[in-house]
Amino acid sequence: MIQNAKRRYEHLTDGKLVLDSKKRREFAFAAVDTCISIYINGRVNEWTPVPLLSRFIPQVADLLPESVLPNKERHCLIAELLYKSGMKLGGLPVKAMQFMSLRHDLPEGYCEEFSKAQESTSFRSPAEHVQKILGKFPGLEWDDSDEFVKSASIAQVHTNCTWQGKPAVAKVQHAHVKEEYESDLKIMADLGQHVDKYEEAKGAAVMLKSLAEKLAPTVSSETDFTKEAANQDRIQKMFAASHSDVVVPEVFAATEMGLIMEKLPGKTAAEAIACWKRGEPLDIFDRQQRNVIYDLFAQMVLKHRFFQMDAHPGNFMALDTVKVALLDFGQCCEPSPKQVTLFQNFALTAPTSEEDAIDETKILSWISEMGVKVATAAEAKASADLLFFGQKSSIFPSTKEIDPELMPLLLISFYLSRFESEAAELRSHVGLKDQADDFAVLKAFRYVAEEVNATRELQGLEHDTLRVMGEMWDLPQAQAD
Repeated sequence: MIQNAKRRYEHLTDGKLVLDSKKRREFAFAAVDTCISIYINGRVNEWTPVPLLSRFIPQVADLLPESVLPNKERHCLIAELLYKSGMKLGGLPVKAMQFMSLRHDLPEGYCEEFSKAQESTSFRSPAEHVQKILGKFPGLEWDDSDEFVKSASIAQVHTNCTWQGKPAVAKVQHAHVKEEYESDLKIMADLGQHVDKYEEAKGAAVMLKSLAEKLAPTVSSETDFTKEAANQDRIQKMFAASHSDVVVPEVFAATEMGLIMEKLPGKTAAEAIACWKRGEPLDIFDRQQRNVIYDLFAQMVLKHRFFQMDAHPGNFMALDTVKVALLDFGQCCEPSPKQVTLFQNFALTAPTSEEDAIDETKILSWISEMGVKVATAAEAKASADLLFFGQKSSIFPSTKEIDPELMPLLLISFYLSRFESEAAELRSHVGLKDQADDFAVLKAFRYVAEEVNATRELQGLEHDTLRVMGEMWDLPQAQAD
């Protein structure tokens, strides 16, 4: 190891807590109930959850208001409290904040707080845990100075490493992650049911239940880095064979809890967003590069039928060349025959223009065929605005049912459509020429779907031609016999 730096993380987010599933549930519900009280009353009128929450965050009482807060300050306080609670819990709450950080249409406070979870969080795995995992890789040297460590929901990444003399990145899984992740999925679904009775959270029960159901099977692959390495190697070969503008880092070595890979020069989209918000005119992820990102996901889903489904901005990168890179392959999906048909139909019938999108009846028909059930055409349009168009909408879609089989594609569409609108807006604000295309993601999927259909038709024609030629060849032989 190059250096073992002194830790500097204290106070409310001094590392995550190691809790069993029962205590994680108590903590999560206490935090949510406190936030609900602040939202409804402007203060915590019902103090029942506060002593419970104080067991996990002793200083939480200092955050809570003694008098009624104005609406704007309520949202800022709720966002801060949720962020601090999420950092204490770690695991799935961090991933949830990454997900919600793309909702720049939410009231002030949420995006600002949750964006902190996108790229680097305030907790670290203990030095002895890191030594135990990375010490199993002979030839690896790593630096765990704070400036070279980025931590997220599943693991922390050491960015200043060498592997047999080559620049490398080392990924270390946090301890207890697998057990926490499995219990957190159940807690997430139950919380959705708990808050669904409030008007602002309508749709939470359906959305979170479907999400939990579809993510549960990915836990074993996301918490076993040998499986992630196999996914990464498969997708790297997939794009290398197609000579595309997409780069996937090479895997050097892997164990169940450690992964060593090639270090690529560039910035992630999450880092770019942070630069733009600081007013820096960083000219990456322009229209051309964003379209490459959307196309690569469409290619994986529809053409290759094996894809990375965690498309948040921390997982794709603009390289120092014109190419882009795809990162993090813990959450991958090999679609079932049902999903193949579902995804292909989704892309072929998706609206790709303003004219298509304003027809609420068509939108209702489209999302209904995809397994998203709503009561009215207006609710269908609102759900599409949230999930597919990157538009301002309610916190959750007002749905009666979402087919869990659609969730992988729904997550990709949500992440990418939100990135499209945010990237274009922030780039414009720092003086870079740009304009959002609400249908850029759906256009990419439509184009690839039509390409796949055309290839199949051509293959079918070739097959029929060969069959007819074979029959013609066999006919004289049959007559002779």
